[in-house]
Amino acid sequence: MMGDIYTVAWKELVEFRDSLLRIKRGGLSGLVVILMLGIVTPLQMGPLWLESPLMLAYWPLLASGMVSTLIADAFAGERERHTLETLLASRLSDTSILLGKIFAAILYGLLFTFANILVGVITLNVRHFGDAIQAPPALHIGYMLVLVILANAALAGVGIFVSLRAPTVRQAQQTLGIIMMVLFIGPFLFIRLIDSADRLTMAAKVASLGTAKLVAWASGVLLVTSIVLILMAMARFKRGKLVLD
Repeated sequence: MMGDIYTVAWKELVEFRDSLLRIKRGGLSGLVVILMLGIVTPLQMGPLWLESPLMLAYWPLLASGMVSTLIADAFAGERERHTLETLLASRLSDTSILLGKIFAAILYGLLFTFANILVGVITLNVRHFGDAIQAPPALHIGYMLVLVILANAALAGVGIFVSLRAPTVRQAQQTLGIIMMVLFIGPFLFIRLIDSADRLTMAAKVASLGTAKLVAWASGVLLVTSIVLILMAMARFKRGKLVLD
């Protein structure tokens, strides 16, 4: 089954790569993203861009946002391009198709993250040429790797549900955009409603936990969420029903 999952994942990544290589179909937006995240932002923040604990939340959020583009196309795009029936008629099992598309989305989020980090590290080393080599701490990279994978998996679990039901990619992207807005902006709005004294107390308690514990808690929540969502998606994925739809 692993071979089938790899086949589906490779198909997804190749299709997305081809769209990025075409300037009119996504290549230009990809270049703009790398310019902003890999060059402009590191130059503005300096070495803090490599070491700040805030970057441990920054990259998972950005990566999961990029994953939403790929996962929205997972089934809605196949339906829109009239290739869904061909895919479902293949010898591939339902589980292989579903997990292959999720794996491709997770891997894409990882590649997106490390491509921008690599460009950012090169940018900072050119900017500070002659100083000590600018690079993120190894532990920082490890934390980031775990959080990005789990955030991508959780978002992919949500996106699969949306893509299974959406008739077009545009509708899937719009629905995912609303969901992400609620997930990402909702907590900040909630914090704004809390009394300022309570906010300070909450911030002090969070800071007292330390980076390692915060990463462990966040990883646990994301892991449970992603597992539940993916299992629910596997139960929801019915080949016969998709063909009829």
